[in-house]
Amino acid sequence: MSLLLCGCGGRPLSEREIVRGILFTRQNENYSVCLVLANQQEEKGGTGQNKIVAAQGRTPAQALEQAEESLYGDVYYGLLDLVALPSDTDWSLAQEIGTLLYDNAQPAPELSVFLLGSQPVDSWADSADRLYNGMKSIERTYKIHCGLQQLFTQNNVCAIPAYTETGGYDYVILAQDATPLHCSGVTEAQLAAVLCGQTDRLQGSYNSGNAACTARAQVLMEDGVVQLHLRHVELKSLSPQEKPLQTVLAKELQRSFATLYEALKETGTDPFHMIFWQNVQGVSVSPSQAPTFEVVFE
Repeated sequence: MSLLLCGCGGRPLSEREIVRGILFTRQNENYSVCLVLANQQEEKGGTGQNKIVAAQGRTPAQALEQAEESLYGDVYYGLLDLVALPSDTDWSLAQEIGTLLYDNAQPAPELSVFLLGSQPVDSWADSADRLYNGMKSIERTYKIHCGLQQLFTQNNVCAIPAYTETGGYDYVILAQDATPLHCSGVTEAQLAAVLCGQTDRLQGSYNSGNAACTARAQVLMEDGVVQLHLRHVELKSLSPQEKPLQTVLAKELQRSFATLYEALKETGTDPFHMIFWQNVQGVSVSPSQAPTFEVVFE
């Protein structure tokens, strides 16, 4: 009985359908879901690519159920490591799919959540394996991780990295009863991810593509001042322009922080946990006053 309750009973893994990823998209009034399955025939001369199974439904739950029922073996979610939500996901849909996965799939803690890119998915057969591997590559390269539990950390907002095929990743902040806030680029998307605690890296181009940076990032708040500490910084010019690279990067980060803060203030949400840290430090800040933001190079 203990083995069954822990999910260790029943068929052996070799006879189960091992789900690695679940990709959702919206098609008109319906939802489409693709299960990315481990190819257990690889050692027997298989292609080495993941297997895929897709289905549609009026709701995400119905689409997932249809996909599960089309499989031969028992569905096993214990090794699930990635979920992709539709590109047009809002806060309520993120909560709906997140709750569905907690209730049905019960995924491992290592699971990462992404949004699909804006490019439409015409065929899962042509796209699923590429999308799954692309998002896993982004997670490894940029050290970005949004776990399933982070959809529920705050009751009116969540933030999710978004897949992009052009390099790096975008970042989307989903606030309840508000239009999703889309961020892109190192000094905006990656800054937002650092402020949300989902990465400690800045890596990519800035200054309109004329410079590149790599740095470890840590956020501290002291006396109401938000400090972005950058360590192991490597800056490189990608054009003949003679500009102080540190100064340009700091100014872009400061502008992005001000833009993000003003946009979030209109939604009444606090994905960066500013209010929490201000209360911890006993700092009284007017709601209309943006915190001071500093970039510290170490």
